[in-house]
Amino acid sequence: MAGLLVEVLEPELKRLKPDYIADSRMTLDGSWTEEILKAIRSVSQRFVTPLFEAQIQRVAASTISRAEADNAEDFRDSINRAVGIDFELITRPKGMQDYLEASTAENVNLIKSIPADYFRKVETIVLGGMKGGLAPTAIAKQIQAETGVTARRAKLIARDQVSQLNSDLTRQRQVAAGLEFYKSVDAGDQRVSGNPAGKYPNAKISCYGIARKDIGHGPGVYTLADGAEWGGKTGLHPGKHHPLCRCVAIAMIPGVNYFPDKGK
Repeated sequence: MAGLLVEVLEPELKRLKPDYIADSRMTLDGSWTEEILKAIRSVSQRFVTPLFEAQIQRVAASTISRAEADNAEDFRDSINRAVGIDFELITRPKGMQDYLEASTAENVNLIKSIPADYFRKVETIVLGGMKGGLAPTAIAKQIQAETGVTARRAKLIARDQVSQLNSDLTRQRQVAAGLEFYKSVDAGDQRVSGNPAGKYPNAKISCYGIARKDIGHGPGVYTLADGAEWGGKTGLHPGKHHPLCRCVAIAMIPGVNYFPDKGK
């Protein structure tokens, strides 16, 4: 998006510079407004075509499919290690396909929101800069800053969506396996929210605290039906405690790695 925008916008800003600089000094509305908007929208329109949406669909579906396959393999491995036998679990429990399709649709909408927000902000930056009489280079720097913000937002969305997807898939598989409890395990480093010795000791949702709290089933152990509660929020599950949560849910198998009578 940024590359196409620079390619189209840079020559237009230079061409229109005498007009908008003169208008800004006389505090008049310039005739350049429609021209520059037309240039910006000629780029933005490339990201709302059926072809682009088809590309989005492929990206989202491929990401969801890879995440689901990885989750299935990881879950089977964790059960096999715990039980000590080759435990073949149904790969896709009832309702899984509907969930995967809904997740794909949600990700399509998130991806589509990125260019929509980006070009809306670019229009504001460019028109504001031109009305203020800024040089094209100054406007370009502001666009570059916004491009960086958009890129970081896109990465955050991608990481958070994969984390949440993995959390939901794990929970569905644990329920399908007939399990009732899981153990919340944090990432064990300085970035864990709520870690008293870490970077975010005062985080609203404490993954550190959730992983150690005992509500009667053992430290960090919660029911799959209810999840954890912290800071007034209920139904919290590993990977979804907060954006970019890195906690994982370890399946608690009665008589194997979970002994309710002993609180473990």
